[in-house]
Amino acid sequence: MSNTETLYTNIRAHIESHYPLLYLVTFEEKQADQLITQLAVEDKRKICEWNLARGVVSFDHKQPLADYRDLASTLEDWLNEDLTNHFLIIKDAHLAMRDNPLVIARLKALANKLLHNSETKATVLLISSQACIPPELEKFITLFDLPLPDEEKIRAVINDLIGRLGETIDAKSLTELTLAFRGLSEHEITQLLYRGFQQDGEINSDDVALVLHEKEQIIKKSGILDMVSSVEKLENIGGLMQLKKWLKQKANILHNLTDARAFGVEDPKGVMIVGMPGCGKSLTAKATASLFKLPLLRLDVGSLMGKYVGESESNMRRALQLAEAVSPCVLWVDELEKAFVGIGSGNAGSEVATRLFGYFLTWMQDKTGAVFVLATANDISALPPELLRKGRFDEIFYVDFPTRDEREGIFAIHLKKRNKNSITIDVKKLAEKTDGFSGADIEAVVKEAIEVAFVDNRTALTTERLITVINNTHPLKIVMKDKVQEYADKFNNLKIKPAS
Repeated sequence: MSNTETLYTNIRAHIESHYPLLYLVTFEEKQADQLITQLAVEDKRKICEWNLARGVVSFDHKQPLADYRDLASTLEDWLNEDLTNHFLIIKDAHLAMRDNPLVIARLKALANKLLHNSETKATVLLISSQACIPPELEKFITLFDLPLPDEEKIRAVINDLIGRLGETIDAKSLTELTLAFRGLSEHEITQLLYRGFQQDGEINSDDVALVLHEKEQIIKKSGILDMVSSVEKLENIGGLMQLKKWLKQKANILHNLTDARAFGVEDPKGVMIVGMPGCGKSLTAKATASLFKLPLLRLDVGSLMGKYVGESESNMRRALQLAEAVSPCVLWVDELEKAFVGIGSGNAGSEVATRLFGYFLTWMQDKTGAVFVLATANDISALPPELLRKGRFDEIFYVDFPTRDEREGIFAIHLKKRNKNSITIDVKKLAEKTDGFSGADIEAVVKEAIEVAFVDNRTALTTERLITVINNTHPLKIVMKDKVQEYADKFNNLKIKPAS
């Protein structure tokens, strides 16, 4: 059974059980109309539609049936009419309800009327691009997402258009385009196929670049995810040899994903990198995307929070759908422990966080798109244990303060990056003097020493000048001594695989 068939069966069951308000979240009103038409034909119901642009319209032709009346007035009409065997469709529902208490009150009155008079056999279907559920309506509304096309449907859309254009497509191009179109709507797929055909008179693998460019536009327009550009490389990160080796193994799989799947290898799920601040977690996230040759998306869970019931969850669903739309990609969730703070504490904020956490866990377990999740965290003890069990992430690595050998490498990297000759500078001596320094501390030392050398008549950078700056620097391990020790004790007890 396809995703659309499953949705249809689920909605029909709710209609037959006399649920008064069903909320369908989708950008694709045409597909929503097709679904409603199918339901109405089988149930022999009449359809009344109101939309924000034109008021009450003909469902088939979208022409106004009367002078414009706002939703509050239309709901008053429906409350006074015989609604037997009707579907009442409200388009642009999130805009019509937002900050409009009269609409909310009348929708509640209508829901009560339908709920307590099952013989009426009427159902209200709210259609909009995002969920907006006021608290007063929460118990009346059931939320549904119109699913995006699966690979079978995408292949059918491509073949249908190819046939209408009188063209042909080779098997390789069909497979590559089918994978590239994952996460896009049927309308978006059709439009991109037409654009590809207009460019060169063909539809083939060359159009994949067009699809990827369109996906980048989708991310930018959404405002939910950030697309991070990065030129960082693993070679520019000192130490972390075990983590680097593991990431290179995953890169090998992702670069040969089709063959790996055929061999029985499962798609990489992701990795969690935990540990001390300033020791390369964020830098590793950026370098991983470059290593994998994939786009890097950054998810800030805090930015998903909305003021209406269901809005935060809708934003989370949309963000993860977008990640799958751009797949294959790397999804970077920074400071994960702050995203789900307060779970289980019982306040209103924690209830939202708990729902977001539950949805995120389910998606991590069941996702089908090639989305490699890279989560970073400082305090892993603040995370729920469900997130740490096997199956969510492929591995969890602990990043500690760099060892002496690693500090040598970090000094050499930052000196080379700034065109300074590390041969004339004793990096071994610098490493000995910087016990307890993080990678960020070492970078700050190098930058400060170069700045001082420039101000001091642009003299050469020397080991002695660097040591002077080191002696005047208080590293994070000293500044936050108690907190750092607390983190160290927790990581030691959890027995997490070291990155070095």
